[in-house]
Amino acid sequence: MSNSEALETNGNGRNTSPRESKTFFLSGLALILFWIVFCWQGITTAIQIWYGNEIFNHGFFIIPGALYLIYLKRKTLLASPIKTAPLALVIIVPALLLYVIGIAGDVQLFLHTATFVLLPAIIWLILGTSAAKTILFPLTFMLFSIPVGEQLIPYLQEIAADGSVALLRLTGVPLFRSGLYIDIPQGRFLVAEACSGVSFFIASFVIGSLYAYLNLNSVKRKVTFVVISLIFPVLANIVRVYGIILIAYWTDMEHAAGADHLIYGWFFFAFVIVCLLGIGELMRDAAPLENPPATVNPKFQIHRLTVAFTLVLFVAFGAWKTNIANANHSAVITSSALLNDIEKHTCGIISWTPLVINPDGEREGFINDCRVKVYSAWFSEQDNELVSDLHRNFDPERFSLEGTETLNVSGNTFTVFNVVSLRGEKLKIVRWYEIDEHLFTSKIPAKVFQVRRVLLGKESGGNLWILATLSQDAEQLRESIASITSKNKK
Repeated sequence: MSNSEALETNGNGRNTSPRESKTFFLSGLALILFWIVFCWQGITTAIQIWYGNEIFNHGFFIIPGALYLIYLKRKTLLASPIKTAPLALVIIVPALLLYVIGIAGDVQLFLHTATFVLLPAIIWLILGTSAAKTILFPLTFMLFSIPVGEQLIPYLQEIAADGSVALLRLTGVPLFRSGLYIDIPQGRFLVAEACSGVSFFIASFVIGSLYAYLNLNSVKRKVTFVVISLIFPVLANIVRVYGIILIAYWTDMEHAAGADHLIYGWFFFAFVIVCLLGIGELMRDAAPLENPPATVNPKFQIHRLTVAFTLVLFVAFGAWKTNIANANHSAVITSSALLNDIEKHTCGIISWTPLVINPDGEREGFINDCRVKVYSAWFSEQDNELVSDLHRNFDPERFSLEGTETLNVSGNTFTVFNVVSLRGEKLKIVRWYEIDEHLFTSKIPAKVFQVRRVLLGKESGGNLWILATLSQDAEQLRESIASITSKNKK
C-alpha cells in the first residue's frame, strides 16, 4: 500500500483513508457548486431584495452567521460520524420541484424558499443525520435568508391602529378613526406601511432566535424567549404610534410630524432591542458543562451513488427549468381584453385609479351613467406578471382600507374592498382575473392555473379587472360585474 493511501485510525477504531476524506470534500464542493448554478436566479434576486428593501437588510448576515455558528461547533461536529444521508432527498426533491414551479409561475417566494431550503438540505445530505443534529439550529437559521414577511404589513397596520386608538381613548385624547386614518383636533395621521413595524418584528424574531440559541439552555426558556421576541415588538410599535400621536396632540403638531416620527421610530427600535436583550439576560440559566472531544479524528462514509444521484437530479431539474424559462408562453392580446365596448369618457365622480405595474395594455372607462369606473389591464407574462403583490387596488397614499366583505355574482364570490380617501370619499373596489376565459376571484387559484398551463407548455397571459364605485352605489357594482363577466364568457 502506498503512503498516499495509508489508513488513519480514528478514536472510534475505524480506519479512514485519505481517499475517503478527499471524496468527502470533493462531493461537498460539487453539491454546493451545483446548488449555486441551479439556484443562481433565486440567489441573485434574493440579494437584490436584501439590498433594496430595508426590511430584509439582515439577509446579508444570515449565511455567514450560520457558517460561523457551525464553526463554533466544529469539534462536536467532527466527532460525530460523517455518513451520507439519503433521507435528505425527501427535502431536496420537493425543493427542486418548488424551484421549477417558481420559475414557471414567476413566484419569487417559491424561488427563494427553495433556494435556502436546498442549502441546509445539501449539508444534511453530505454530513449525515447524526452530524446534522449537532448543528440543527445553524442549518435552520439559514431559512431567515428567505425575504418573506411583507405579507404581514396589512395585519400589523391594523394591530398598530387598533392598539394606539385604544390607548389614546384611554388617556382622553379626542379622535375619530376611519380605516387607518386617525383624526385628532390638531390634524390627521395615517398608520402607513412604514408604521406597521414589520422591520421591528422581523429583526426582533431573528435576534431573539439567535440570542436564545447562544445564551439559553432549557428548551422551555428558549421557546418562551422566542415567543416574547415576536410579541414584544408588536406591543412596542403600538406604544410608538400612540406616543407619536400623543406628542403631536400635546405640542399642537409642532413635533412628531413630517419626518420626525421616522427618526423617533429608529431610536425607539434601538431601545426595543436593548430591552429585549435585557429580558433575555433576566431569563438566562446556568450553562451545562460540556466536554468537547480532546482530539478530533473524523470518519467519513460517503455513499457515492447517493451523491451522484443528487447531482443528476440537479441536472435534470436544471434542464427542465431552462426549457420553461426559454419557452414563449405569452398569450395573444384580444380586443375584448381592452374594453373596446366600454365608454372612455371622463367622469368627475370617482377620482380613483389603481396602481398596476408594467401591463402590455390597459384601458379604463365608466359604465352605468358614470357610477362605476372600470379598469382593465392585459399581461402577456413576458417581462410582466398578471398575479402580483406589486399591483395595488388603490394608492395607499390616498386611500385607506376600512374592511372587506363578500359579494356573490353569477355563482362567483368576489371580495369587496371598502376604502376611504383623505377627503372622506368612500369607495367599494372589486378585482378579478381572467385567464383563457376562466374567471378567478383570488390570487392563489389564478396563479396555480397559470403555473399548470406553463408546465403543460400553454400560454399563461391574462386580463386583470378592477371595478370601483361609491359606497352608496353597491347595486350598480353588482350589475356591472355581471355584465362584464357574462360578455367575456365563451
